[in-house]
Amino acid sequence: MSDKTLLFLCSGGGGNLRFVHQAILRGWLPAWQKIAVITDRECPASEYARQHDLQVFCIDFKEDRQASLLRTALTINPEVIVTTVHKVLNEQFVAAFENKMLNTHYSLLPAFAGKIGTAPVKAAMDYGVCLGGVTVHKVTAEVDAGRPVVQVAFPMTPDDELERLMNIEFRAGCIALLNALRILANQLTPDWSGQALCIEGRTVLVSPGLPLPEELAFEDFWSALK
Repeated sequence: MSDKTLLFLCSGGGGNLRFVHQAILRGWLPAWQKIAVITDRECPASEYARQHDLQVFCIDFKEDRQASLLRTALTINPEVIVTTVHKVLNEQFVAAFENKMLNTHYSLLPAFAGKIGTAPVKAAMDYGVCLGGVTVHKVTAEVDAGRPVVQVAFPMTPDDELERLMNIEFRAGCIALLNALRILANQLTPDWSGQALCIEGRTVLVSPGLPLPEELAFEDFWSALK
């Protein structure tokens, strides 16, 4: 099996980066063996990358219309780019990696598109939705408009607090990203009937579903990612 390369674009804590790196170390993503990281600033994600001997670059996304970013990414030549950076990528970059970029958005797109971080979750709370969720989708020139690859839905209640919802969103997003990478690598056949599981006492539905590692049910695993 060929060793595929993942490129992470990061701005902050690098939670998804940490998760995917640990997934690779545990053998959950056998097709993906190499990770490179580009950050737009010095941040916990770049620190994590250096601590674990991952290839890492720090590039100002505002300089030279992202030309340096594009050159570096082309040199890395990844099969997939995971965009967790808090910046809009320009049309030239998106065109260069058409159909190769994934983004994790904390809503069931197209609901609450165009918002980042906690904003779509706060918007869902304010609107009073009954179902929240996560979408891992292809990145296109239009923000949050790419085709969903995996979605995860879970109930929301009027009494929910943002902190708890964000913890559910993060774990659900990691699981969605794990499944997306396995699907893109043709690692397993997706189950389009979906898969139900429990996160933080909340029943969630993952579609498409795939068999998940037992460790994801253990609090110790998630605590170690922080």
